[in-house]
Parts: sequence; structure tokens; C-alpha cells
Amino acid sequence: MEYKQVLRGYYDTENKVKAIDLLTDQPYFIEDRPDMKQRIERAINFKQLVAVYQRGTRNGFKYIEQNEFSQPAEQKLTKPITTMNKPDNFIISDLKWKYLVRCINKGKNLMFVGPAGTGKTQVVFKAAEMLDRKIFYFNLGSTQDVRSAIIGNTYFKDGTYFEESAFVTALKTPNTIILLDEISRANPEAWNILMPVLDANIRKLRLDEKENSPVIDVADGVSFISTANIGFEYTAARMLDRALVDRFSIIEMDILNKEQEMKLLAMKHPELDPKVNEAFCDISFRIRMECERNDSKLSSVLSTRTLIEAAEMSIDDFTIDEIAELIIYPQYSDDGGTDSERIYVRQLVQKYIQKGDHEDLFIDKDFRELEKFNV
Repeated sequence: MEYKQVLRGYYDTENKVKAIDLLTDQPYFIEDRPDMKQRIERAINFKQLVAVYQRGTRNGFKYIEQNEFSQPAEQKLTKPITTMNKPDNFIISDLKWKYLVRCINKGKNLMFVGPAGTGKTQVVFKAAEMLDRKIFYFNLGSTQDVRSAIIGNTYFKDGTYFEESAFVTALKTPNTIILLDEISRANPEAWNILMPVLDANIRKLRLDEKENSPVIDVADGVSFISTANIGFEYTAARMLDRALVDRFSIIEMDILNKEQEMKLLAMKHPELDPKVNEAFCDISFRIRMECERNDSKLSSVLSTRTLIEAAEMSIDDFTIDEIAELIIYPQYSDDGGTDSERIYVRQLVQKYIQKGDHEDLFIDKDFRELEKFNV
């Protein structure tokens, strides 16, 4: 039997009877329908659903068991949001992961903001992998010729012909993820072109480089996920246009605390010496604490990306001082002589380096001794 509505009842926070139509995933209003309210409440008490069907010129009603109802395939999500497991080798809060999956499944726009190296781009690829979705990646920060990258190119050889961009191909692909990386570094012209594409009420792109300027509709289920670096230290980043930002929901990417960083390094590199793991994460923690002070001597934290690289180098037999020399110190200015950022970080790192046996670079006593210093 074909149903017009399949209603699931529930009690709201004020203990009022409400219902939702499972066929459309929309509320079913029963405030002015005492007869429907009675049917819904009975169904709640017996853990059933109310099915509405056409009976001649009037509606018919029947109670069905929960397991009798099978949601139409086209309305099912790729994977249920509530049971979607997070990736084993990535740390993100359950709430933010659930929201990311929900936005992808519903074809909504989402923007990740936060410092560099916190996994904004990687988490989108992880979600695409878990959901088995195709992903198109566009680095807007490296785009020079905006119109050709987003719209396409017109060629003149043995006549005139237009070649659509990879972005147009992505727009035409249903149920796909379009990752707009480094959107805060994009040319403002790119923002202007993207405005109607990202607008939930428009979702169109005009190919004004092509003859007759045809309009392309964004395919069903396409979700746009963007990443942005926001902060004074990102000199090449532009202040985002408010109208552009309003087209996205915003998620702030969390900066991991020391325990989370240690857990992440252990997941990424199980063979990493636990003492080396703690040393790197403690250095990162102390740098972060210094950056949060009002009169901080440092201008930037160590990114999670840097810590992961440091862990891999340690496994490849680089010592802590060698790793610091290669990938940590260069991130800090040596302007100012003995008062420079680099000297400060050098002094901090040196506290973790024990002279002598390579197998015992530092011991618990060394960590306790650090408390005596101002760094």
C-alpha cells in the first residue's frame, strides 16, 4: 500500500503531542486536529506509527509497527548520522563530527575556521572517505586566473570552442563534496562568482564565457565545504566578505590540548617513544600558554601538522635538538638578538634535551625541573 504520510509521534519539552512525517522529514501539524492528536497519542503509547492513505475521496488511517515501515531509498542518508563512527586516526569532537556528516548528507554549506595545521582540510577528506562520497578539491589560495579556474576557457583554433572547468564538472555531479580550500586567500573576484552558487535559494552558475551564457544548476546533494585561516598572523589572508560568510554554517576547528596531541601522535605513529611524544607535546603546550599571555614573547603556536612531522622524524632517527633545528626554530623570528622569539624557543627546547645517552634523552626529573623556569 502506498502511504501519503507516515507519522511518528512524540512528546515535546512541554509534554505536548507532536508528530513528524517520516516521508518528508517535516513536522506534521495537529494543533487544530483533535482526531489526529488522539491517533498520534495512541500510536506513541503502543510504540507504533500512524499511516495515512487515500481511501476514495477521503483519507484512511491505520496503525503500523515501526519495523513495517521502510523509508524510500532516495530519502535515506548514505549512512545514519547517529551511528557514523569517527575515523580512528583523527581527533574531533563528537558534536562537530556529527554536524559535518549531517551537512554533507543534506547538501549544505559548511566552513571550517581555525589556525593552520589543525586538520581543517584533512577532516573533510576523512568524512568523504567514511561516507563514500566523491570529493572535488579546489585550492582557492593558489588560483591565479579566477574565471578560467571556476568557469572555463574559450579557445580559438579552427573555430571557437569553450572548455568547461573542473569546477563546473563538480557542480554537475550529484551527491558530491566540493572542498573550497583556503577561501580566505581567494581573489575577491572568485567570491563574486561563487555568491549565487553558494546561495541556498539560487545554486546556479552562469557560464558567461560560453556562447549564449548558459546557466548551470548545482546538482542535487552537492555540499560545499570551505576552510579559512583567520588571524593577524596570516598575512596573505583577506577579511572575508560578510555576505559570503553568511552562506556557510561555521565550525571552529579545535586546538588540541596536550593530552589530545599525545593521543593523536600515538595513533599516527604507535612506534614513537612515549617520552619523545610527551616532550614534543609539552613543548607545544608551553608555547601555546605563552602565546595566550597578554605580553606574550611569541606570535604563533606550533601546529598539529608540525608535531606529526616531528614524530615521524623522531622515528626516522632524528634527535629532538635536530628536529627543533630543522622544523621548529625556523618558524620563529631571530630579530631582537637575545630577546628574539627564536632564542626564547631555543631555551625552552633545551630543557628537554639530556646530554649523554641517546636512549635516555630525558627523565621524569627533567620535567619536574622545568617548573623552576619561566619558560
